[in-house]
Amino acid sequence: MKYNFDKDTKREKTNSFKWNCIPKNTGNELYPMWVADMEFEASEGIQNRLLRRVEEGVYGYELLSEKYYEAVQHWLFSKHQYKTEKESVVYCANTMAGLSAVVQALTEMQDEILTLTPAYGNFFHVIEGCGRRVIESELVLVNNRFTFSLEDMEKKVCGRTKLFLLCNPQNPTGTVWTKEELKTLCTFCEKHKLKILSDEIHYDLVFDAEHTMMARISEELGIDTITLTAPGKTFNVAGLQSASMIVRNTDIRDEIQKTMKALTYPFEHIFAEAVTIGAYLESGEWLEEMLAYVGENRRIFQNFVKERLPVLQMADSRATYLMWVDCRKMELPTEELYDFWTKKCGVVVNAGREFRGNAKQFVRFNIACQRDRLIRVLEHIEEVFQKEGYQKQI
Repeated sequence: MKYNFDKDTKREKTNSFKWNCIPKNTGNELYPMWVADMEFEASEGIQNRLLRRVEEGVYGYELLSEKYYEAVQHWLFSKHQYKTEKESVVYCANTMAGLSAVVQALTEMQDEILTLTPAYGNFFHVIEGCGRRVIESELVLVNNRFTFSLEDMEKKVCGRTKLFLLCNPQNPTGTVWTKEELKTLCTFCEKHKLKILSDEIHYDLVFDAEHTMMARISEELGIDTITLTAPGKTFNVAGLQSASMIVRNTDIRDEIQKTMKALTYPFEHIFAEAVTIGAYLESGEWLEEMLAYVGENRRIFQNFVKERLPVLQMADSRATYLMWVDCRKMELPTEELYDFWTKKCGVVVNAGREFRGNAKQFVRFNIACQRDRLIRVLEHIEEVFQKEGYQKQI
């Protein structure tokens, strides 16, 4: 391999949020496997683009050139078979800022936004922070795979429900929605006159499955979808603040941009163009090697849990570097579960309660790290589980 994903990037010595915002004084050395960024260096293409921008020496306000939009269009078409025009690409600093703008543009105070849970915790913070209500439809396990319950969704929707927020592929469960499932969701939204917002920032991180953009399906059916996308998760550049909304309906786009203007939306980040072009046009080899490396990490984690930690359960997951683990058979009170992982196992995970729904007895692991670290963490967890008697319960 050209890129060394085994290299220790020593992020504990930096200002990393993932490494610094962790519990203190637990008595253990802690390894962070929570925040959804990777422990890998960015590609040469991205680093070189950023260095050239830094060498310009002036960092004032700026606009994006045609090259930015061409890079986004190229990626959507070459990787996801979705063709769109430049006018449909709307820059936003990050996907949660985009979500906030969409919610404020297309709904009113106390309106409802329907989403499938468990879901990314900041969805709730943004929606409720905008004075809207989150309506949850809990995912269900069918043939060991998380999917939605159309019957439950029908029960939850009402006249105040104005928007359906989809995570595609799904975070945290790793479900990759099929074309038939997306068609069903589109038909449901059309029936109830719901606008569709699809968060697709994990859409490049799919393993042994095919990702389908919601917009591809909805537009075939004559339904509009707003798509949120970014190079952040794919290329490990989330801190560089570059994301896009894809909005083909002119009226909807005008409403969103009017709201962004009213919110005094920030100028384009000075590194947004460099990182986007470096990612989408100059980092194909890095991505291919990273997916192979992370794919092997996923296999190791899944097999280890199945074979050596059988008290834990995992549903079928085909996307992201985030592993959704069912801890119910441990029979620990919810308020003690997170402490067990940090204080006894020495690993910082995302507690399931952050994702709402029926997730209180779940935890989320980020396995996009150096493989030797991953294996050491897993082996230490196994030692703790043996000491605590969990291996004897199965």
